[in-house]
This record gives sequence, C-alpha cells and structure tokens, in this order.
Amino acid sequence: MTDERDAKNPTLVDVAKAAGVSLSTAARVLRNSGYPVDDKLKENVHAAAKSLGYVPNLVARRLRGGKQGVVGLVIGDMLDAHYGMIAETVTERAESAHSTFAIVCNMQRDPLLEIKYLRKLLEYRVDGIIMAGGGFDQWTHHQALTETIEELKRAGTTVVSLMPRNIEVPVFSSDNEAVGLTQARFIVENGHTKIGILLGPARNEMTKLRMQSMTSYLSGYSVDYAIANIDSTPEAGALGAAEMLERNPDFSALICGSDAIAFGAVNHLRAQGIDIPGRISVMGLGNTRLATLCTPRLTTVEMNFDLAGRAALDFITSHDATAEASGAVIPHDLVVGESFSLIGSGAE
Repeated sequence: MTDERDAKNPTLVDVAKAAGVSLSTAARVLRNSGYPVDDKLKENVHAAAKSLGYVPNLVARRLRGGKQGVVGLVIGDMLDAHYGMIAETVTERAESAHSTFAIVCNMQRDPLLEIKYLRKLLEYRVDGIIMAGGGFDQWTHHQALTETIEELKRAGTTVVSLMPRNIEVPVFSSDNEAVGLTQARFIVENGHTKIGILLGPARNEMTKLRMQSMTSYLSGYSVDYAIANIDSTPEAGALGAAEMLERNPDFSALICGSDAIAFGAVNHLRAQGIDIPGRISVMGLGNTRLATLCTPRLTTVEMNFDLAGRAALDFITSHDATAEASGAVIPHDLVVGESFSLIGSGAE
C-alpha cells in the first residue's frame, strides 16, 4: 500500500527513478549546480519533476549544510518611500544577479515586531538577513535584539544592517556624522542663524550621530536652533512644523530628518500661506520620490539607499558566515532643489 504522505510529497529519489537517472544526476540538474549533464537527461529530470509535482525541501537542504537561496529583508515601514526603494532594489537584484528569493517583512516601526520577524526567519533557516528598519526606538529592547542576532549567527545565518545599531554585524550605511556635518555646513553657507530641526525618534543611534555632528558644528557659528523628535512621517512633519512655528516664529530654515518629514512640513507651511523658500527654507534627507514630488522640489541629501541594499545583498550571497567583516561606508551627496535659499535672496 502506498504511503499517503509519499504520494503527496514526492522525493528526489522518486524523480531520479522516474527520469531513469542516478540520484546525484537528478540533484545536480534540479539544483542547477553547473555540473555538466547531457541535455536529454536534463529534459528527462525536469519532465519527471513536473509530472510528479516535486518541490525541493529547502529547509532540509539548509539543515544538511547547504544554502537555500533565500534571504530575509526586514524593513521599517512599507508606506515609507525610502524603505520601498530598498525593497525594490534588494528583490530585483536577488532575482537578476543571484537567483535568490527575498522574503520582505514589514516591521511597522515596532521593535518587538522586528525581533519576532528575525526569529521567524531563523525558523525558516534563511541564508542571510538584511536589517533595514530605521526610525524607531532602537534602545528599549536592545538586549533582546542582541540575543536574537547571536542566535542567528550561531545558526550560520549572515546578518547585516543598513544603519548603525550597536550590534556586532556588518553595517552598510552612510557615515551619519558626515551627513549631519553636510547639512550643517549648508545651513551656515546660506546664512541661516535661526533654524528648526525636526528629527526622528531620539532613542535611535542613527539620529543621535547626525544630531550631535550637526549641532556641534552649528554651535561654533552661533546658530540658534530648536530640536523636536517626531515620527518620520508626513503627518508628523506637518504637526512638527506647526509646533516649531509656534515656538520659534522667526526661524528661517527647517532641517528635517527625512524627506517624509520635510514633505509634510512643506505642505503645512504652504497651506499657511508661507513662502518657501522666500520666508522659510526646508531641507529633507534621503532623496526619495517624495523629494521630487514636493513643491518646490526638496533640497535634500542623497543617501543612496539602493546602493546600500545592493551591497548588503552581494555581501550575504558571497559571504562565509564565520568570517569577520565591518560592512561598507555608502557615499552621500547634497542635492540642491528649490526649497532652500541663501538668506535674504528671496525674502519678503
């Protein structure tokens, strides 16, 4: 009597028998190993696999010491343009350059959900994980995150991050202190001495590095600034701009921790009849699609999120998980749009 489970789940042995080839030949063909196999035998193996409904057991392959050809990508917020850019780059390159399948998890800026997804990806024994979560509290559950990362590494999973997180993994990110310095220098060069700064959540390593670098430079030029930490969304940007106007009605520039914040701020200020950049200049960060959709076009910082995602994926697919590596510094550039002006150049 045929075992019902065997009928539903044909094995590689069944494929080899149906194709009239050895088990090793069937395995080489279906794994696309590159080992030379006669074209007719290849056709027989693929036809047998299709006829039987054979699907490789990738988890079992990984447990035997092989690679699945699957990577995990944990992004911060599916609705945020910069995470969409990263997801698009990683999934496209996984398919086109590495014949790899990418599982995308949306953590919705929730640090506990991030840890939950990391543990789920551990259960699936993915080859590697790219941590691309961003603007949220990264400190409260840091110990639990660290323990999860160490468990993943012990299982042979390569883990990388697209931002500094104070965890022992390779980081593929711009130099955040240099980014803060780039913004600060541009402010000073354009003559602004009273500014508002809308940054992401304070309990965040990336935000801290940018803020410290920016404010240290501005203090050396007697620039007065007020800082507010908000969510990195257009809605929060609008509320932040309103509060900044109430606190400091005479500020001449608004520096934002993301294009999303800047987009919301610009929309609010224009709705109040405020000329941009004649009365208030606005700067974003990221050079995402929101920067080009904004009216006027945002002055922002190109963070090359796509380059970071590509470099991280290339590292995972070619990397020995036991090797040491620090990642790579991704270049950033100032992108000058129409939302920022030299003080007095267009003021009323």
